[in-house]
Amino acid sequence: MLNPILLDRATIGFSLAIHVFLVSFGISLPIIIGTSEFIGIRYGDKYYKALAKRLTTTLLIFFAIGTASGTVVALELLLLWPKFMALIGSVDILPLYIEVFAFFTEAIFLATYAYSWDKIKKQYYHLLLVIPIVIGSVGSGILITLLNSFMNTPAGFNITEYLNSGALTGVNPIAALFPPSAIYEDSHGVAGTILAGIVMVMAYFAYKQYVSSGEARTYYKKATKLLLGIGSTVAAFVIGTGVYSIEMLYYVQPEKYAAFEGNLVPTTHAAEMLFGFFINGKWVDYIAIPNLQSVLATGSASGLVPGLSQFPTYTWPPLFVHDMFDFMVLVGFLLGIILLIIDLALIIGRYSNRFSQMWNIWNSRWAAVFAILSGVLALVLMELGWIMEEFGRQPWIIYGVMLVSQAGNTSTSILPIMIAIIVFYALILPFTLVYINRHFKSKPVEAELQ
Repeated sequence: MLNPILLDRATIGFSLAIHVFLVSFGISLPIIIGTSEFIGIRYGDKYYKALAKRLTTTLLIFFAIGTASGTVVALELLLLWPKFMALIGSVDILPLYIEVFAFFTEAIFLATYAYSWDKIKKQYYHLLLVIPIVIGSVGSGILITLLNSFMNTPAGFNITEYLNSGALTGVNPIAALFPPSAIYEDSHGVAGTILAGIVMVMAYFAYKQYVSSGEARTYYKKATKLLLGIGSTVAAFVIGTGVYSIEMLYYVQPEKYAAFEGNLVPTTHAAEMLFGFFINGKWVDYIAIPNLQSVLATGSASGLVPGLSQFPTYTWPPLFVHDMFDFMVLVGFLLGIILLIIDLALIIGRYSNRFSQMWNIWNSRWAAVFAILSGVLALVLMELGWIMEEFGRQPWIIYGVMLVSQAGNTSTSILPIMIAIIVFYALILPFTLVYINRHFKSKPVEAELQ
């Protein structure tokens, strides 16, 4: 018979993988819409105004589907992880309470924004409605990630007393709301999710631009350029916060850091080890760059980096996270290179007619392929990031406080609900994409531009 805890984990893992995909559009589209409408108003450009209006419909669809998905995730947490939610309810319920207000802020202003497109005479007044939508959507992502930060670095209560007696004492909701990992996890995690949404939308527009003609081609070309600009800016921020996150792991989550880097023992002059496998009690790496890990972590080649041997064996994360971490970095590197190549092609093509004729990014197949590939890489990178975040904390659901095996629902009566949840998420994603595609096929770009 299957382990009930394993079923709990599989169900929530499958659900969150799809929910995060939906969320990436939910928090990136308001930023795209606001930027597009501003440019359209500022320069009187009908293409950018049309882009903002069409994407508003897309956002409404993702908001509705995302709301249903979020409700199911909340139900899962209550049914599949009751002991975890009992602790959260007593110590760190504040981000969930505040998130309700962020959700309603986004819902109210999104409905107003969509309804009032042709009813507010002064266009900048209409544009102002985007601001609370962005605040609500991004705020929701920040607040939920704060809860995940608490799971990685719990704070705000007497942990020693809880472990010894099970009593919750010294509860400080503000300290729990802002645990030690809050800044680096929120800055990198939320920005990475936004980047994924932007680049996936850009990939779609790049493809449509390649297969379209006439006014529709101009529309998709402008949309792709806009999203490339926003995406490249966000990507630079994601890279910076990613480096900062790894540096902070060294101080705040040394066990996770050691697992990601493949360090079995503490060492100085540590090499940066890339890929490899674990055999006979040691790592065999394909590539090792001498001293680089110590330099990156401590600023000195003689700096000491932590090792898994400092921690009880039963608390070690699964060792495959080392290869997953390296693969995630590789995917991020490839995505950055592709965005840089497209940016450089645009810049050079603008000032060199000969280069522009040879490498016309908007008319060439390779540009469309590169753009589509960037969308795939962005999706993989986002999913890998969240998978690493969770696997790197194993076997804990709340690090050092509660094991996953202690938090899950072991009742077999919950199985029908698990099946229903998995079916729901297996259907919701293709349904959403098919519905959006059919909706826009019924409303061609040319008609809206008129």
